Amino acid sequence: MNILYLSLQNFFSKPFLKFSFLPFFVSLIILALLVFYTYDIFFSYIEDVISRTFMAWFFSFSIVQFSLTFLSAIGGFFIVVFASVFLSMLIISFLTPYIVKKINQKYYNYFIQKEVNSLEVLLKTFKFILTFCVLFIIATFLLIIPFISIVIYYGVFYYLFHKLLLLDVLSNVLDKNSFNNFYKNSSPLNFKISTLIFFILSSIPLLGLFLQVFYVIFLTHLSYQKILNLEAKNNG
Repeated sequence: MNILYLSLQNFFSKPFLKFSFLPFFVSLIILALLVFYTYDIFFSYIEDVISRTFMAWFFSFSIVQFSLTFLSAIGGFFIVVFASVFLSMLIISFLTPYIVKKINQKYYNYFIQKEVNSLEVLLKTFKFILTFCVLFIIATFLLIIPFISIVIYYGVFYYLFHKLLLLDVLSNVLDKNSFNNFYKNSSPLNFKISTLIFFILSSIPLLGLFLQVFYVIFLTHLSYQKILNLEAKNNG
């Protein structure tokens, strides 16, 4: 609860609150343009392909067209939500060093003797994305299972969300030795629960765009206190 209180206090301060609006508006504009243009291109392509096949008569029925539109809207909704989350994560990753630095200066004064190598972070990122792609392909084959497939998809995207968010924060908070020791084992339960809650919140349209800075702030405090065993020196 102390970490939650500190994180909320930081998040609603003027400097951090300004950062929250940056990924929100940038992601919103990019995704709106993407959805607007790709939706028309996608349907134009489908209609062109179908019109040349024997299935054209089947897709001429109103109920079929309605079903396709409905399914596309549902699929588009999930795509937009997930895309917005990861796009805002990408934007925030450029601000994470500054966020961590400000929190460290105010509460912990932790000195990093040897920073995490950028190449190591890049390799881990590639590894996580590659694993995600494999899991995504497997999940796609499981689409034949009703309802369960959606849960599986959420699990696959949560994996990538969890890994990339932690990597972004930990590579800025920890020194090289602490960073390597953390990744020798699976993530502690409190980190998994935290990122799971954040992922569920991010599934709510627009909310995930706005709260990315809060996620970074919370995980920064959590890392200092639960991995490095430091106490916050200034609660003001």
